[in-house]
Amino acid sequence: MTAATITPARIGNPYLRAALVEAGFTYEDLAARLGVDPKTVERWVNEPGRRPYARHAHAVAQMLGCDVWDLWPAQRPDTATQNGTAGAQAAPLVQLAHRALQRAETLNLAAAQPLELALLVGELSACLRGLTGLHETATGGAA
Repeated sequence: MTAATITPARIGNPYLRAALVEAGFTYEDLAARLGVDPKTVERWVNEPGRRPYARHAHAVAQMLGCDVWDLWPAQRPDTATQNGTAGAQAAPLVQLAHRALQRAETLNLAAAQPLELALLVGELSACLRGLTGLHETATGGAA
């Protein structure tokens, strides 16, 4: 699996997906570093509600250069007490999208490699899918 293939039809954790794409990791890369099966990492990304054991969650966050709550915001203690408001859940995803947009705005399209473009489009797509999913949840499916 290449980094460009981290874009299946369904998304369980858009935060983790975007962070993996941003870091250029594949499921296999992350799994090898953690000592777990690549299918396990794939489940964390694609299956709603799936999350790793705490030791793995913290190791993943450290490898991806972010806070564990950026990857699993619904597990944040202060967010859980607020019933997981859409605004609180969207914040890390908005930050990832903002960084991706900054890279897109400074990208030299004439010199960019196809894989670089594909990863950037995939990252932006994952962020937008996640944000629209949060919006639909917050509004009961209304656009």
